[in-house]
Amino acid sequence: MEARLLLKVFDSVYLFSLTAWVGSILFFSFGVAPIIFKVLDPSSAARFVRALFPRYYAWGVISSGLALPAFLAVPLSFPEMRGYHVMGISFLIIAAIMIFMYCGNSLTPAINAARDAGPEHEALFAKLHKRSVMLNVVALILGIVLLVLFATRRPPQSEGIIEKTPQERYQYESEFQSTFLESIEKGKSTPKPVPPGTRFPFDDEARKETEEFAKKYRAKEARRLGKSPDDPLTLPPSQPAAK
Repeated sequence: MEARLLLKVFDSVYLFSLTAWVGSILFFSFGVAPIIFKVLDPSSAARFVRALFPRYYAWGVISSGLALPAFLAVPLSFPEMRGYHVMGISFLIIAAIMIFMYCGNSLTPAINAARDAGPEHEALFAKLHKRSVMLNVVALILGIVLLVLFATRRPPQSEGIIEKTPQERYQYESEFQSTFLESIEKGKSTPKPVPPGTRFPFDDEARKETEEFAKKYRAKEARRLGKSPDDPLTLPPSQPAAK
């Protein structure tokens, strides 16, 4: 699969996750919460909220949890998209995941317990409820910031990482082996013409890097065998790379 197609898939998942994350907070904060206690009596409203909150925070965990791998997949596919900003954005997403998990698994049960404890725990309930509101605001701000960063992101300039086909990998590895062995035995290799249209050519640069690697290997083997680096060094024949 080409990197450009993967980019569309990853960006679609990332954008869907962010909109689901931000949209759920906006809908609950401005669409559901203001009318719950206006339409329902206090007892029914409390039961409704207790049934809603676990699903609400689970939705936040799932959406933000999907956003993280979808975001990281882009710099993995396009090297020019990498940098310190990737770590910063990843930290923002992880912070949101931790907020949703804390609110759903710890804070909400504590709020319910404080409400059930009666009027003597009203101050504790108010404190925990205020904390819940603040954390939801933080999660909302994080989601909006990530949406803005995504909207202002510079598009990738390359075609991304292109993987070798099995045939291309076999040809490249065969060229490497022959160049390496020739460099070991003769001290240098014979340049070979590169067929036109080759996507991954074993060109002069690759040949020079292989010769440098062979030179170091030759010196290491000479020391191990107690020979001079200039002495002839013959390696046992190797098997060609498997197709």
